[in-house]
Amino acid sequence: MAFDPANPPIWLRKLHVTAAQISPDDYPSTPEEGILECCRLSDAHMALSKAFAAALFSESSGAEAEQP
Repeated sequence: MAFDPANPPIWLRKLHVTAAQISPDDYPSTPEEGILECCRLSDAHMALSKAFAAALFSESSGAEAEQP
């Protein structure tokens, strides 16, 4: 599909800005490192989720215990 160079599509207008913002350092250098990073992030998310759920549970059970 051809387009008019004087009026390119919106997604193409700032593609050079996006390309300049991408750094190879932002990504793992090997697939194995990518998988390990994904596992670390998943473990961290699970720990935070469990801590948040425990805090919510302790707040709700504490509020119920205070009510007569």
